Amino acid sequence: MTQKELIIALAGRSDAPKGELRKEMFLFYNSMVGKSLYFKRNENPNTSCGSCIQRVLRSIFNWYHLSDESPKYDEIYFTGKLGLHNIPIYKLK
Repeated sequence: MTQKELIIALAGRSDAPKGELRKEMFLFYNSMVGKSLYFKRNENPNTSCGSCIQRVLRSIFNWYHLSDESPKYDEIYFTGKLGLHNIPIYKLK
């Protein structure tokens, strides 16, 4: 799964990612550790901890939303709202 496919897939969800999408989310997060201040330390991809999953998801969307270095995709848009744990909410166009 490419970075673009991952961000778009995560933006299209209203619940926590499961299965293959969650694995890809953790792989992407761990690959970004040390490359951006939004990715502080490696996370265990085999966790079932809801807080850990939300922390990884929040970090990815904070990076996408706030970082000048992150790509921007026309397929999704910011709703102007923040969700659980202040995650910027993006939806599919």
